Formats: sequence, structure tokens, C-alpha cells
Amino acid sequence: MATQHKRAISWTFDVAVMVAGALLGAAGLVGMFGHFDSHWIVALLLGPPLIVVMARFPLVLSRSFTGIEVGFESAVLVFLASYDGGQGALAVWFVGQVISQATTAKRADIRIFNIGVGTVAGSAALLVMNAVGPLGVTSVRELAAVGLGCAVFFGIDYSASALSIALEDRTSVPHAFRQSAALAALGVFVAIDSLGYLAALVVRHLPGWPGTLLVVPMVTILVATRALSRGTEHQRRLQALFDAAAEAQVAHTPAALEELLRRNVRAAVARGDADLRSEGPMAKEIGARVRTGVGTRWLVAPAVDRARASVEADQKAIEALATVGEEAFARLALTEEMAHLARHDALTSLPNRTLFLDRVEQAVNRSRRHGTTLAVLFLDLDGFKGVNDRFGHAEGDELLKRVAERLVECVRDTDSVARLGGDEFAVLVESFEGVRELDVLCQRMLAALRRDVTIQGHEVVVGASIGVAIADPQDDAAGLLRNADMAMYRAKALGKDRSFVYQPSLREDNVRRLELVEALRRGIATELVVHYQPIVDLHLGRVDGMEALVRWARPSGLVPPDTFITIAEESGLISELGERVLSQLVTDAPRLVAAVSHPLSLGCNMSAHQLRDPAFPRLVGEAVRSLGDNTLVLEMTETVVVADDDESAQALLQLKSMGALLAIDDFGVGFSSIGYLQHLPVDILKIDRSFVRDIDVIPRARALVDAILVMGAALDLRVVAEGIERASQLDHLRRAGCLIGQGFLFGRPQGVDEAVRRLHEGAALVPFDRAPGVVV
Repeated sequence: MATQHKRAISWTFDVAVMVAGALLGAAGLVGMFGHFDSHWIVALLLGPPLIVVMARFPLVLSRSFTGIEVGFESAVLVFLASYDGGQGALAVWFVGQVISQATTAKRADIRIFNIGVGTVAGSAALLVMNAVGPLGVTSVRELAAVGLGCAVFFGIDYSASALSIALEDRTSVPHAFRQSAALAALGVFVAIDSLGYLAALVVRHLPGWPGTLLVVPMVTILVATRALSRGTEHQRRLQALFDAAAEAQVAHTPAALEELLRRNVRAAVARGDADLRSEGPMAKEIGARVRTGVGTRWLVAPAVDRARASVEADQKAIEALATVGEEAFARLALTEEMAHLARHDALTSLPNRTLFLDRVEQAVNRSRRHGTTLAVLFLDLDGFKGVNDRFGHAEGDELLKRVAERLVECVRDTDSVARLGGDEFAVLVESFEGVRELDVLCQRMLAALRRDVTIQGHEVVVGASIGVAIADPQDDAAGLLRNADMAMYRAKALGKDRSFVYQPSLREDNVRRLELVEALRRGIATELVVHYQPIVDLHLGRVDGMEALVRWARPSGLVPPDTFITIAEESGLISELGERVLSQLVTDAPRLVAAVSHPLSLGCNMSAHQLRDPAFPRLVGEAVRSLGDNTLVLEMTETVVVADDDESAQALLQLKSMGALLAIDDFGVGFSSIGYLQHLPVDILKIDRSFVRDIDVIPRARALVDAILVMGAALDLRVVAEGIERASQLDHLRRAGCLIGQGFLFGRPQGVDEAVRRLHEGAALVPFDRAPGVVV
């Protein structure tokens, strides 16, 4: 404890001891020089150095962060007192104490206090010895006087030191005096100090040289005492290290770990002023660096050689403790990292679903208590799969990170953005003014995501569909997220790249959708029927082919294809459905061909799921072989091939090698790009009905169709016009050079029986000069 922290009562006691010692020492010096004798010159020359040496071998009575050192140098005082009655003994003792303390590295106030307490104890011991028996006369009484004087010296030295430490450490005085080894130390002290009396007897009755024999037992005792003290301190250090290692395993925070290191370094070096701090050791300090993972701390202690420990031993103890600390900090960092990974997305570092739901649940509780507003936004990227397939997963991951950054930039600091998985994100919004503020936020996020992102040198654009769910008092976290998810799907159904606010009716729609999925799963084998629509050669006026269109005939009536096809794709039933249609087409083909007496192009739709189904090429190969001279045409939307990735290209090439032709259905309304047309194995373009609808009334529509026809011819692609309903449309298409057409003008989709009947009726060629009409 630093001197400036000592209380007034501690200073008062210490100063009193210092003053008393100084006065008694001065009185001793005056007394010695008043009765000066020549042999005291020898005593002054030999006594203080011997006192200094013996003071380096004290018996240490250890306490928590300090220790009471009981020295055996008082044996010199006993020798001087017993040699010739003790004249001048106090003066030599006082000089020896001053020199001994002046050569230590302890605090100045401690050194002066030790001089004072040693002088007071020595004076009391001399007073008792002189009072009990005459000194200088060999007798049992003189021996008793020496023993009692030594006991008094120990009692005063121990009591004054314990009281001073208690006042400085602010501990209870009775506790300071409770020292289990005190009585044993008293016995050892009296026994060793009695060697001074033995030396006096030898000098008094024998020639001088036998006295030198006393050096051997004295040195042996002093060295053994020091070894005992240091052994105790080694045990203390090891205990501190073991305690630190055990406590470090259960420390859960850096602050707790720092506190246990601070506590154990003080125990290890038995210094209350040892510390854990940010600065390294200064002059006269030792220390060891502790790497915390986020910075560096230092275990520091005073560099003091003590009877119970050396600087080197303390340094090694601190270094060992620093190693324990570094391992504990590393464990904490690993634990924190594992906890972070368990609750955060590894790619974007955003909260994951688990942490997001936890935050939403807490926000719901706050909203109920304080009546604040709360909303959850569910965001799903539009077109991400195409980017991922085209450029690869590494670039797709980079895009997701960029999306995460842009979303975080769009929200407030109080909002929370999370990645739920794949290309799904969520946002927690609290304390907003109204739906208008949420709409502004959604528009800001949509605009941010529309900005180009450079991937492998290509400018990539993705959109998003956002579902918004505003909390009601009865909502929980899972319910809110589920509602936002339903709203997001409605936003996608409305055309994507927009937001939609959840409405209770969506729950009913979702239930109906789930019921429809289950009904479709049960009805694929029995309720699905295939209808056929003719594809006509516009110049020859005959049926060139038939397109197979699936219909769902439920007991309640036909389900629109736009409804159940979407459901089949979302539920994963589309592959089974497509296989069912292809199988039915192969079954019905002989009847259709027999009705026209010439080979037909037989088309059916192909989904992206089927394109990536490993079993699909085998099914196509079997169908091609079964159809014989007829041509199988697999129709797909532009979204199936727009990804332009190697996997899709290889799958299309494999289908083409099986003998199937590939057609792009609804061309022009998706992601039309001459780029993929020039190197993918596409054979046919089917112009979307939206272009054909106005070809006879709007010049721009005619120009667009003309452009597609020119492009198809340049790329050696057959072009089929869809949605022909009026003769005027047919005339314009003929004049533009369109060879193949399809639409209600030639026939609506019909079941196989009706289609065969109509083919029989209209199988003959239509004359060129005849007004166009219904062929079948």
C-alpha cells in the first residue's frame, strides 16, 4: 500500500515508534561516548557489519500481502550485553540498525519504522536483562535474564510490527495478532539469540579462537532459516498459480479474469501493491506481458530482494501467472467467437434467424409494456439464383455481402438487419410513426438493391420482394416473421421488386394454398388431364404440331394453370407433374398423328427443376424413341436459361443430343438477350401473345414482331407466333414472313378425344386464296 494512502492513526503510531527509537538511540550514543572505552571501538567496527549480515536472514511470519520479518541479528545485542555488563551495547545496536535498514530497498517510512521498533525493543530487552540479573557474571540468573530479555525483544518487535501493518492495511487489530507460527517463532528466536550469550561465555572464559567455532552453527541456522522462509514462499507462489489456473476456467468475462489475475499476482509475490495495468514495468519493477486478444496488459510488482523471495523468483512467478492469463483470455475469445458464430451469419456477420427471433421477442415484450410500434420486414432477393448459377457460389456470396451492407446502410441504428438463410433477409423496426414510414424504408431498400453490383467485371442487378408485418398485441416473434413471409410471397406474386403489407386474409390464402398443395399431391395421378392445342403452318394452312397443356380437373371444376403450376414449382411437385404430362403425350401421340396422317411436332413445357433433374434426360430419351418420326419439342421460359451457366448449357446439350428440339416460350417478356441465343442450343422462338395482340392496330407492335422475325432468321431459328385470335393478325404475320402460328383462331386447347376429332375434320390443306378460318 502506498504511503500516501495511510491513515492518520497509522502515521501517528509509526511516527511515535520512530521518535522513540531515535531518542533511545541518541541516548545510547551519548551514554557510550560518556564512558568511552577502547574495546567499544572494536565493537563499533565489527558489530554493525555483523548485524547487517544477520539481518539478511530473518524468520518471516507471512500474511496475505505482507510479512513480519523477525531477525536474529539481536544475538549481537545479547553478546554485547552479556560480555561486560552491556555498556555501550545499545549504541552499537542502534548504529547497526541504521546501517542495516539503509542498505535495504524497502520504503523509506518502513525502514525508519524498523530502526525505531528495533531500537525500542533492544532498549526494553537491555532494561529487562539488567533488571533481572547482573550481566557480565556467569550465573543461572544471568541466563534467565538473557532469555527473558530475548522474549521481551521478540514480543515488542512482533507486536509493534503487527499493529503497524493492521493500521496500514485497515484490518482488525486482534486479527493481526492471530499468527499460528508466532509461539514457535518465539522459541526459535530465543534459542538462536541465546547463541549470543554462548559466544559471550566463550569469550569471557576461553581464549579467543574457540569463539570462531560458533560461526558454523550460526551460519547453518541462518541459512536453514532462509531456506525455510523461501520454501514457504515457493509454496505460496505455487498455490497462487494453482488457484489462478482453477479460477480462470470459470471466469466468464474479461473483467472477472483481470480481477483474479490482480488478486493472484499479489498473493504470488506477497505484495499488496502488485497490479495488473496497461503500462509495462518501470524502474525497480518487474513484470510480464499478458496478451488479452484485444490489447496488452502487464502484471507488475516491485523488484525487491527479500528474505522470503528473490527478484528472479518473483519474475518467474509473474511470468507463469501471465501464461495462465493469456490462455484464459484465449479461451474467453474462443468462447465468445463460438457464441457469435452460433447467433450470427458467418458470411455477412449479420444476426442469424435464432438471434433475430430473440430480438423480435424482446421487442414484442417492450412493445406490450410501453405501447410502442413494431414491425418485421421479410426480404427475398429476385433473380439471385440466376446470378449464383451463372457466376458461381463465391461471387454469389460476394453479392450477398454487398446486399447486407446496403441494407444496413438503409436502416436506423436502432433497427436490426438479419440474414435468415440463402437469399432471405429480415429487418426489425421499432418505434416508427406509421405505415408511411415503413413504405419509405422499403422503397429506400429496393432502390439501394437496384443499383448495379460488379461481379467478375459484369454489372449485375438484383431486385427484392419485401413482406411487411406490423405487430398486434397478440403476435409473437415467430408469428410476426411468418406473417412477413406470407406478405413477401404476395409481393412476389404481384410482380416482384415491391413491398406488401400483411393482411389477415393472407393467412386464409396461405391455408388454402397449403390445402391446394396437398390436393395436388394426391391428384397428380388421377386428376391431371392433358389438353392439346394445334400449331399451324400459316402458309400451307395445315396442322404442323400440337402443344400439350396440363389441366387440373378437380370435382369443383378446372383449376387455372397459373395457379397450380406455381404451386407445383414452389412445393417441388413440378418434376412429377412434368413427368406425368410427358408420359401422357407419348401415350396420346399415335392417335394425334393418325388423325393428320403426317409426322407432328409435339411440344410440352419443361421447368427449371426438370432441367436439373438427373433422371430427366433418360425420360426424354425414352419419349423421343417412342415418338419415332415425330419431333419432341421441349418448351421453356426465358427464366430457365437466362442464368447461362455451364450446368444449364450442358443439360440443354444433353437433351438436344437425345433428339429433342428446344423452344423458348413467351419470348420477349422475360430477360431477352441475343447473347444466350447465339450459343445455347435453342431451335424455336415462340413470340409472346402480348406482342401479337396489337400487331394489326399498333405500328410499334408490328415493328417489334418484325424485329424478332428478322433476328430469328439471322440465327436460323424457327419462330412461332402465339395468341393469334383474329384473321387480321394472321394476315400481318403472313406478310411479315412468319411461318408458324398458334392461337384460338385455329383452336382452343381440348382433351385428346376432342382434339383427334377436330384434326380428322380439318386435316386437309387450306387453299392459299381462301379466307383464313378455323382449321380445326
